[in-house]
Amino acid sequence: MTDKIIERTYQRYYFWLLRLGLVRSLALSTMIAITASVLCTAAVMLLMPDSRAYFWYNMIVAVASPLVSAPGLSLVAISMVYKLNVAQTALTLAAETDALTGVANRRYFMAQAERAFAEAQVTGTAFAVVMIDIDHFKAINDTHGHSIGDEVLLDVAQACRQALRTSDCFARFGGEEFVALLHRTDGAGAAVIAEVLRKTVAALAFENRTPPAVTVSLGVASYLANSESLHDILNEADRQLYAAKAAGRNRVVAADGTVRLAS
Repeated sequence: MTDKIIERTYQRYYFWLLRLGLVRSLALSTMIAITASVLCTAAVMLLMPDSRAYFWYNMIVAVASPLVSAPGLSLVAISMVYKLNVAQTALTLAAETDALTGVANRRYFMAQAERAFAEAQVTGTAFAVVMIDIDHFKAINDTHGHSIGDEVLLDVAQACRQALRTSDCFARFGGEEFVALLHRTDGAGAAVIAEVLRKTVAALAFENRTPPAVTVSLGVASYLANSESLHDILNEADRQLYAAKAAGRNRVVAADGTVRLAS
């Protein structure tokens, strides 16, 4: 019980310091040190006989000592808090980001998608999922090498991420497969956005590099009132993705029957 109280107190102090800022934290800690020093000095002087003759001298020392020492000591302590915050932020980012492509990873995507599904069940807010797979990626690796394959993954991921809205979540789902979570978007709207992604990738220029062109196949599924779980939607999007590949690749296939061919 005591440990929990100490932990909660530390967390409140930690976040309070971060919210206050470095300069204001230093100023406040210095003022607290000066106030404590003055009060302690005054209390001691009341107990000492004939201390009035040294009153102002003692007050000057009580103010000057913490004024000189407190900022440095406070800076060390507060800097440790900020360094810890930077380290925690870096660890959180690493846990949520795909190391190769710089987009979100599967773990982060699933957390966001579960939240979207829970919201949709309560409010009926639409959302959609787009599964994206790079066409003939194994052939790219086998022909041009894994370093080129990694560059293709990076370029495709960044191009798709930039083509989406900032509110959407784009992640690497595994291997050469990516996934997009489109908030407040129905099936028809998601098919349109998926086509934008397809064209964006097809238009990528691989100057002075091979392969000369890369395409993707995309499957689209959206939340429906009878959707029982998030995995139902993901599985449906995956089925549409394989339908797109079976139909010739470089195209979008949606669960509502929409098919957008390469143009």
